[in-house]
Amino acid sequence: MKEKINIIKANLTGDFEKDIQDLYTLAQDKQKELEDGIETLNAINSVIEELENTKTNEVVEEVDENNENVEESLEETSDGFDVQKQEQINSMIAELTQDLQNGDIDEALTGAEGVIAEVEELSKSDDNTKIYCSCSSDFEKSMMKYVFAGDKEVVDTPYSNDVLYTVYSDILLAKKKTKAAMDALDRAIYWNFLSRDARSKKIDLYYRRNEIVKCLDAIKKLQSISYTAQDLSECYNKYAFVFESLKDPKSAYALYVVSYYYVNDENVLAELNRLAEQNPELADMTLEEAFQLAKDNEVNVNPNNRIVGAYRNIIKDYIESGDIDFALTLVENDYAITRDEQLNEVYTSLVDLKEQQEESQETEEVVEEEPAAEEKPKKTATKKTTAKKTATKKTTTTKKKTTKKSTKKAEDKE
Repeated sequence: MKEKINIIKANLTGDFEKDIQDLYTLAQDKQKELEDGIETLNAINSVIEELENTKTNEVVEEVDENNENVEESLEETSDGFDVQKQEQINSMIAELTQDLQNGDIDEALTGAEGVIAEVEELSKSDDNTKIYCSCSSDFEKSMMKYVFAGDKEVVDTPYSNDVLYTVYSDILLAKKKTKAAMDALDRAIYWNFLSRDARSKKIDLYYRRNEIVKCLDAIKKLQSISYTAQDLSECYNKYAFVFESLKDPKSAYALYVVSYYYVNDENVLAELNRLAEQNPELADMTLEEAFQLAKDNEVNVNPNNRIVGAYRNIIKDYIESGDIDFALTLVENDYAITRDEQLNEVYTSLVDLKEQQEESQETEEVVEEEPAAEEKPKKTATKKTTAKKTATKKTTTTKKKTTKKSTKKAEDKE
């Protein structure tokens, strides 16, 4: 195992994004080799069963006949997947969660292993031009397309494979099978590289096992796929928690300052006040000093440029499709993580475009009303509203003096 790790590391280029992409592709290739091996083994076992069962031919004929009848009546999705099977699998995943909550661990474990075997079999593909992912939304699918897929087509799996494996990891943890639980989380990430739930659980597991270096590396990976201010803020909170556990309150305070810079959260403010009360000298830390201290600890203080680039391509896609409302939301989120003042012009242009759409729609509605001959159609004037960006709102003044300095300077940078 160690020798293989060294070989893989020797081929790394040092470019984080490129290395991640190459490793992701390598993992897919190796997974296919593993699946081929498993398929061969299953085929061998199938032949053994066939030889041992003298009535196999009769059973197979009966099953085939029944399957043909069932397939004719099944509705299919646009991807050719069985809708009925989708509902069945999703229902089974929900039942696993319920069993886990009820404490029926053994039943949940047996059920999970059965579902996983079926899902993996149904999710296979030999098409190297496609990447199969369990995306939670169209937006997430677009992120996969722009960040990781390259020339390949991103195709949704028919089932929520990442959710299934994340639940499976919880079941394994309840059975005290930590290593297997970690493997399940890796499999969840294989199916959805952007799964924050699976990545956060990995961070927690590393911390519980006191594997701090791996824990910090897992946070860095979580941060690298973060595309909202809230997600970035949560990453810095995790960093701060770990550094405080390492008896480094100064670094912890700095990372809470960075977190507060992205999201003015009262809980983060409370942590800043607490640390400043325990260590009064920390209250004089500026935002620039906090950023520098974070960098000294090898913590990135900005969003991943590749993620930002993908984000802006998605904004263009929504503008072209005419979904201006969602495009406006994405521009607000973009500003919240980049503070790029050029986005103000983009936002204003989108507001104007939205008003034009609304005016055009109102005109069409008036024409369709077909008023009486003696009446003239009246069109209600559209009131022009001022665009507001939630990301640009100034932070509130803190009550505790010890925190005013750091948070105020964070505001000034905005």
